[in-house]
Parts: sequence; structure tokens; C-alpha cells
Amino acid sequence: MKHQFRYLTPLIVGSTISSLTPNVFAKNTPKPNLVFVFVDDLGWGTFAPNLKDFTKDELNQAFIEKHAKDYTAEEAFEAIELAMPNLTRYCEEGARFTNAYTTANVSSPSRAGMLTSSYQQRYGIYINKEGENGIPENILTMPQVLKKSGYVNGVFGKYHNGKGMDKLYTCSPGHHPLDRGFDEFFGFNLHGTTYYDSPILFKNRENVSCSTYTTDKFTSEAVQFIKQNEGKPKFIYLPYNAVHGPLGTPAPENYMSRFHYKSKRLNIYAAYIAAVDEGVNRVMETLKQQGELDNTMLVFMSDNGAPGAAAATLPKNGPFAGFKGQVFEGGTRVPMFFWFGEKIKKGTVNNQVVSSMDVFPTFFDAAGVLPPTSQKIDGKSLLPILSGKSTQEVREYLVWMHQQAENWGMNNIKDQNTAKASYAVRKNNFVLRYILEDNQFYLFDLSSDRQEQSNLSTKYPAKTNELKKIFKQWFSEMKKPIFWKPELWQGINR
Repeated sequence: MKHQFRYLTPLIVGSTISSLTPNVFAKNTPKPNLVFVFVDDLGWGTFAPNLKDFTKDELNQAFIEKHAKDYTAEEAFEAIELAMPNLTRYCEEGARFTNAYTTANVSSPSRAGMLTSSYQQRYGIYINKEGENGIPENILTMPQVLKKSGYVNGVFGKYHNGKGMDKLYTCSPGHHPLDRGFDEFFGFNLHGTTYYDSPILFKNRENVSCSTYTTDKFTSEAVQFIKQNEGKPKFIYLPYNAVHGPLGTPAPENYMSRFHYKSKRLNIYAAYIAAVDEGVNRVMETLKQQGELDNTMLVFMSDNGAPGAAAATLPKNGPFAGFKGQVFEGGTRVPMFFWFGEKIKKGTVNNQVVSSMDVFPTFFDAAGVLPPTSQKIDGKSLLPILSGKSTQEVREYLVWMHQQAENWGMNNIKDQNTAKASYAVRKNNFVLRYILEDNQFYLFDLSSDRQEQSNLSTKYPAKTNELKKIFKQWFSEMKKPIFWKPELWQGINR
């Protein structure tokens, strides 16, 4: 089996910095408001500021041939730019990271890694079923740390780590957001839900009915939370379910009316993104009206890459191979930017390799909050980079281990319960991939082979072995999978 990948070459300089550095803001200012927008299934290429970094010729041609028959790549690019003027503005006023990754290629494990600022495999979480079993109760989530430091915390949207216990996916005791550091919850606890009249929405612990378009409702709940907690340090977690399916129902007319393409799918998809864009701006404008915007940090990311479904239109994952659920770049490389007003260097584009695990350590650094010492924190603070105080390398390497599944690809192959394991190790300009089903190693030098057409694993056996050893050491520190069938992952550590 031949696999092709494409990358932007990272800028790597200096030596590794510590996970938390001396705070440069919190001593003389009130604790900042922290806003984290974690959208669902938005591909790296489907983020307007990233469009300048690749061309339509680098898009997935197989997808175009199979699914993009009623719109052009140029129209898709234009639609995405039209859909997110506010996010583009905040990004351009802040810092964009082009080599940002999540810890998993599907939703629930990705959220577990983000909420704990650690590799979720430390707790036996590799696949969705394990993440849906909940983060172990003895492991602190980072919102719990913020709450102990005086923050009031609200989550509005998709939780997906609550150990659902009935047909409504009600969060079980000990795993409810209100038990894990949040003071207010409005949302649901499943991989996805309908955008209108969802039957699985909860206001705190009460199942509620809601006919409002979910993206707008989540925004409104967040705005109300901000108003009710004026003057207090706030953490606003907005895990919108957009742009996860189902995507067949049009968004409200105030969003749909902005797009007039021949393709109904493209209009709907762009409108769903526009609703997120408008929602983030409403949140930020509310903070501005309260005089709190100047002391607010905003972070925007996606939980994993775009799927290969037709309803999720181009540009998808841009120039990168693969989709959600796969070991390729398209599965884990995502949009990411930070905004912190005048407190960080504006308009920067950073090519360092960073992770969703880094979000909370950066929050802690900005707020003068100490991380927990009772558990391993793999995330690093990005504040020295954001403030222009450092250009040192954030970390030595990143590791992933998860399924190599076609379940979310283009061909509707239902293998979520049967797909075998894969892993990847990224260090400096090299990436090593091992796909268990292929029983094959793939080594690429990203500095000279952006499209990853030349497998160097036999040419550079020393480098291949070095990255193998990193994985072996990493895997030895992780807990074995909780539910994943052993026959699907045993043999990965060869």
C-alpha cells in the first residue's frame, strides 16, 4: 500500500523550554478571562487564514472526483473566506500556529487529552469507546484546577466525556461537567446531535427541550453566563458541535442568505461555519461591553481533522492526506490561533509543533495558576512564544497512537470496531509512521519532502530506530487500552 502525505515544514530552533515559565502578566493584573472554542471536525484547510498556505491543486483529488461535482475548489475557498470574517480578524490580530495537532484523530479521546493536558493514553483512552467511558475520577481535569484558583467555569456545547448512562446519554455521577470543575453546563454528551429540536440537551443536570439552532443556543447560553459573572475571572468553554454531521438541514436564514452558490451542500456547510464565526464574535463583544475584553485570552482549535463525507465540503484538510479517524496528517493536524489583545505579539505565524495539550498550561501561565503536581502534565505553556519572549522549541517530539480507520473516510466503510492500530512520532523535521495492518514503517524528512513521496525508513535506519525507541519508551509509560480489543493493537510495539 502506498501512502502519500504533505506538510508545511516546521521552523525548529533552540532547545526545549519548560512546561511552565515565569508568568509575565498575572502579577500586576487581574486574572484574565479564558475563552476556548473547540469546534468539531473542522479541517486544517477549512480555516480561512490557512488558505494562503496551499493551492487548490494540492487538495484531495480523489474526493473532488467523487464528491465535489456541483461546486469548484475556487468556490469552496471563497465560501470559507466569506464564512469567517471575525475569526480571521481575531487570528490576524493574534498568533496562528500552522503545525498544531490534537492528541487523537476522533472526538472523545481528543477531548480527554485536551481536558487533562496529557496524553489520554496515560489513562487507557485510545478510541472513542474509551473516551466515552469518562476520564478517571481520580484524574483532575484542568477546569478543576482553574476552579480551585478562583475561576467560574461554564461549558456550552458538546462534552462527550461524561460516561453516558441511558438513551439520553445523561452524564453519570462523577463524570458530569458539574463534577469535573464546571459551574454551568448547557449541551449534550454524545458524538453529535441534530441542530434543531435535539432530544439530548441538558441545562446542568436537567434534560431540556430547545427548538433553537444549537450553535446559536450555545452562544446565547455563553453570553448569559458572561453577563451573570461580570467582574469575575471566567473560563468559557465553547465546544460547538458544528461542523459535525448531520449537515443536511439548512442553518437559519440570516446565515444561509450570505451564500448563493449552485451547490446546496456548499451553502449549508459555509452557513454552519458562519454561525460559529458570529457566535465567537458575540461572546467577545459581550466581554467588550463589560470592559473585560482587554484582559481576555481566546483560543480557537478543532478537535480533529475533517471527515471524508460529501456533506463536509472542500477545502477539508487542505494539502494533507487522510481524514478524521486516520493516522495521516488530515486526522490530527488542525487550525489553531491565540488572541490576547495587546498582551501578545500580533500578526505572527508560528511553525512550531504544538498540541491541544498546550492550551491549559498557557492559560495557567497567563493567570498565574500552578499546574497540578499529582499527575503528569504533557502540555507546555506557549506564552513565551506568544509574547515574543522566546523562539525556543516547545518540545522534543509528539507521539500518537490510535486506529487507522476508514469509518470516517470517503467510502463509508464501517470499520470503527474492527480497524487496527497505528502510531506516529514527530521529531524535528522527521515523522515516522507505523501502520499495523500494513506492517510497514514510513519515514519522511519534512524539510526536503513536503509531499512525503520518499519513504526513507531503509535509507536512514538509525533515524527510524531512534523514533521507534521514542515510541517504545512512550508506550511503556501508557496504560493499556481499556476496551480496545487486544487483537487490534497488540503487535504495535515492534
